[in-house]
Amino acid sequence: MPPPELRYNPGKVPEGYAAIPISVSQKNAPIRLCALVRVQADPVGGHLVVLRDLVDARVFLGCIADSGDGKGGGGGGAQVHEWVEIWVQTIDGLGASLPAYRQQLSNSEMDLRWSQMVAAFDRFERPIIYKTGWEGGDGSAGGGGGGGRGAGAPVMLLDIAKREPVDAVDRETGDKWTLCTDDSLLAKVTLAPYTTSLDRYLYLPALEAASVFVPITRDSPTSASTKGMTEVEAGRTGLVHLNPGAGLMLVRSLGQLSLEAYTDLLTGGSWAGWPHGKTAADTGLSTRAQGSGATTGGGDGAADGGLFLGQQGKWGRLVETFHLKTRALADAIDVVRTHARTAQRPFLNLRMESFAVHLGQPARGLPHLWAARVTLVDPGSAVALPIKSSDHRYYVAPDAEAMTIFRPASAGRPTSGRATVRIREVLTQQGEQTVLEGTLATEEKIDASKNDLVWVRLSLGSSRVDLYGSLEADAALAKGEWRFRTLSQRHGAEESKQIQAAKGVPLTGSSFEIVPLVSTPCDLYSLGVLAVRILLCQQKSDLPVVLDEVLSLARQLAKEHDESVSLPTRIGAVFSGDPRWASLLGPHRLTTEKIEPAEALDLVPAALWYDTLGAIVRMFPGIGPDSRCTDLGDAREGGLHLVFDQALEDAERLIRKTRSLIVIDWNYNREIHAVVRQYLGGSPVSPGQPAARPGTKAR
Repeated sequence: MPPPELRYNPGKVPEGYAAIPISVSQKNAPIRLCALVRVQADPVGGHLVVLRDLVDARVFLGCIADSGDGKGGGGGGAQVHEWVEIWVQTIDGLGASLPAYRQQLSNSEMDLRWSQMVAAFDRFERPIIYKTGWEGGDGSAGGGGGGGRGAGAPVMLLDIAKREPVDAVDRETGDKWTLCTDDSLLAKVTLAPYTTSLDRYLYLPALEAASVFVPITRDSPTSASTKGMTEVEAGRTGLVHLNPGAGLMLVRSLGQLSLEAYTDLLTGGSWAGWPHGKTAADTGLSTRAQGSGATTGGGDGAADGGLFLGQQGKWGRLVETFHLKTRALADAIDVVRTHARTAQRPFLNLRMESFAVHLGQPARGLPHLWAARVTLVDPGSAVALPIKSSDHRYYVAPDAEAMTIFRPASAGRPTSGRATVRIREVLTQQGEQTVLEGTLATEEKIDASKNDLVWVRLSLGSSRVDLYGSLEADAALAKGEWRFRTLSQRHGAEESKQIQAAKGVPLTGSSFEIVPLVSTPCDLYSLGVLAVRILLCQQKSDLPVVLDEVLSLARQLAKEHDESVSLPTRIGAVFSGDPRWASLLGPHRLTTEKIEPAEALDLVPAALWYDTLGAIVRMFPGIGPDSRCTDLGDAREGGLHLVFDQALEDAERLIRKTRSLIVIDWNYNREIHAVVRQYLGGSPVSPGQPAARPGTKAR
């Protein structure tokens, strides 16, 4: 079955939905930024269409629309000119993150992270960013009064019945509820500071300390000055909270469909719209099966978006699908590399949902699928864990314990507990830096490598001292004990005195945490799984099985490694030695159409396919000599993006080679392959005898 025809018409608001301006300032503007709202709430999805939940944001579906009938309000007859993503900063849930992660998080850090994310998107994805002034300040961390955070966005509430935004205004004072970033004011009412905590409060600036303070983050401390969100709603009902916490915001152009949907579309799938609870929101990108008589390109064969997808039968569709999928993979690798180079931090949670696809507008006679572009829609969950008084950097993620097929099992799952710590030696190095050697005894099961970080917190007198280092299992003498050696750290005079006094003293009840060393090689693994999903899976449910087969191939190649023979040649030898590999991992897996493995290898040169499998194998760290990275932490500081270079080079080479398959003489190619196969099968073709089609027997 050929891929369905694509049509894209963003001009209408889906039936049952309304486009509501997101702020009162947008209400009467001729061109408005709106949120798409389901008038009757979906029983599962609610009123707002949530595209994705990120570690520090919720992303909603919105649009740029005109005034329509000119009556203002909710855009009854409004024309949609562009669909957009509305990102709203939220930090609920971060307070329950892993201890080592939580120690480094604060509102100031999250605001800085947001500003850096916007800067990266703006630099590398222009012009898909719409500047609203709500993105944040100059990128510097905020001080006592918010510093570089900037004004941010107002509290945003939507009245569904009236199809209009509502100002969060106090009826008595007329003052607007605002996010409080003033640490000194929060201290006066005995609430957590903004800059150094993850707690946030709304207040009325005109009343200062006499204001009511409304907690907007889960489990925030309360006091006599705090009340609930009903204070902000002021008795109004039927309100939908778009940005109830006045978080920073970002508006981006919407990719017309997800990467997973695009991948499935190339193999004959369809697209119903963005999922919203039990239904879907149709943003104007529709699909029709080929042969329905509809065209997007004037009936010239480009209606399906490809050069040959609808003209050359299943063989033409196979190689063009191969090329388009390879391009999508190369785009994904490139945007990940670019972001890692800019931010100099890994993602640690890459998956198919991390990407979206922008399609070019269909033009007469032009293959618009060739203009598809993969973009990044999730900046990752990793946060740098700076080591106090040290230049070393580790990375952790709040969802490190979540199981996902796109993340290696050993990535980012810390071990924590209580231990008895004994300090053996205090070694003074250059300047005021010291290195400690000690023993950690615990009943917790520890499975750590020499590169993993051990964080130990000691209670010495009235203060707490944090030590960071690595474990040395081989040096321990007793079961349940680990020797550790700290990184070079700078301690104050009082801390140094307390450490010296604690030498040899068993410090019971000390807390510890083992943080695995993970970096961009973890993302390279994720991209390897992504490559398997794009190139080798005919549907999503195939992924666990096919990934297992690819990893089995990688392990066999590692076991039989011969550095004098190229990787594609060795893969060819494996395929020749066991014909089952061709049916398990052959190029017929590029599509859902019924193509025999032998037929597929007729059309896709075997050497090219083995090169493709070799490119995938190299992405998985630590499997063998062919792996680009030896382990999940094999990336040097300042060059985290370099681990993707080989994968990107491989993908670009595959693009060039697959493109060359599309410009050959198809009929001549089929006849030659058929003749060769007939001779190999022992049935020579007599002069003048027509060649059999691939997959048929010679007469």
